[in-house]
Amino acid sequence: MEVKFPNIYTRNTAFPQYNYPVHTKQYSIRDSFEHNKTSISFCGINSFFKKFKKQVSIDQPIQNFDENVSDFTKELSIGIKSETGKNIPPQNLKNIMSPTEFKELLPNLTSENFISANKDKKVYCIDLDYQSNFSRGKENVYEILDKAAKYADEYYAKTNKKFVFALTDRDTLDGVKHAIRIIGENPEKYKNLKFVPAIKISYAHKAPNSKLKYESSDMLVYGINPYSVTLSNFIENLITKRKTMIISFIKEVNTLYPEFSYNLIEFAQQNNIKYKRDFTLSNLYWRAREYAETKGDTAIKGLSLVPKEVVKEANDIIDKLGEIYIGSDKKAFSVLGSQIIEDSEVNKSIKNVFETYSTHEDKKQGKVVSSAENLYDEMITCLSLQKEKPIIALCSPYYFSHYFEKNKSETFPNVVNFIKELQAHSDGMLLAFESVAPIYDLDANLRTDTIKTFNNYIRKHTDLYEVGGSFAKLS
Repeated sequence: MEVKFPNIYTRNTAFPQYNYPVHTKQYSIRDSFEHNKTSISFCGINSFFKKFKKQVSIDQPIQNFDENVSDFTKELSIGIKSETGKNIPPQNLKNIMSPTEFKELLPNLTSENFISANKDKKVYCIDLDYQSNFSRGKENVYEILDKAAKYADEYYAKTNKKFVFALTDRDTLDGVKHAIRIIGENPEKYKNLKFVPAIKISYAHKAPNSKLKYESSDMLVYGINPYSVTLSNFIENLITKRKTMIISFIKEVNTLYPEFSYNLIEFAQQNNIKYKRDFTLSNLYWRAREYAETKGDTAIKGLSLVPKEVVKEANDIIDKLGEIYIGSDKKAFSVLGSQIIEDSEVNKSIKNVFETYSTHEDKKQGKVVSSAENLYDEMITCLSLQKEKPIIALCSPYYFSHYFEKNKSETFPNVVNFIKELQAHSDGMLLAFESVAPIYDLDANLRTDTIKTFNNYIRKHTDLYEVGGSFAKLS
């Protein structure tokens, strides 16, 4: 089946700042979509990835290259040439770390190595969770690499060792591709930096402590080939699922309550959604639900108010909804319909629609499905097809533990058992957990003592190595 987006999603004359690039590429899947009024899901995922295995550039014969560079470096050089037409010799990419090199590094790392405050102690030697403005970060890739290179030179002068650094943008390969090209075009500048091509991939999983019993979390994946056709299609497929879900959900609630005039452009405007960045956010469908419920609640409230009261509260309404039609008398609200629907009934109906799109268990099929997120097994299937398998690390396990069960020491065994279950189904790739997470530093409400207790429990009861990063603290 071909997935096509409506014109409202590709060209908007009323709000040109929310235009999205017109999609000329068509996404075809051998087993096609299962698609009905209330759910969208991808089927035959294993067949889908097998279909692309022979197309992946990393599987093509490699010839006429310097024997002193790794196969992984050669693959990156081929990928750059294939995608951009630029000739960057593999010798220029020697400081790009392969999965094998990264795996050899892991046993020697501790949480102290990832904390930028330890610069003076000469133990801050690696940062493995840093995001650019392609994702949730504020800096562009060049600015980030420039800072990393300067610190790498300082670190090398003190220790005669190279600084290891990874860019981990969420659900996008654009930043890491850009970084590899920058390094390849000026290898001398980055001679003291070992760059790890990486990505943070979202996946849906069961979460008994969540309202819907399922949540989305992230895995840090190190040693990726971002030019892999399989991986690129996997990420594009995820973004497509999120966009399709938003379009379908808003269309369905608008059919259910046409008097509220739900609108895709209005949703995008209110959430400041841009084409690339914001569709890389997991759990995006929660924003859609919030939009639907907020607009319904506000519209119902407007029916019960006299015009003067509506005008008085206009600022609050506009803050929530953006632009809304406010008339001079009660007739202005006739568009909302003659029948006043109870607030609780609206929310209940919207929730019922929403639950068919969010991650949930399909009781008929007896398996977990999700319209807007990839599942864990799908991620593992994709990553295992790389010629040299990457290394996976559980991202921010403290939050993961919160989704799965309350963050109390007596529940830690259950959480760790689930982590072991994930590891057992990771095709040997899940080897680490994130003991130092940037998000921990950004959340003032977190109890650091509980995080330390949980990390110690993971160290004691699993064979996972440690990874981490300090985020935006290189300077």
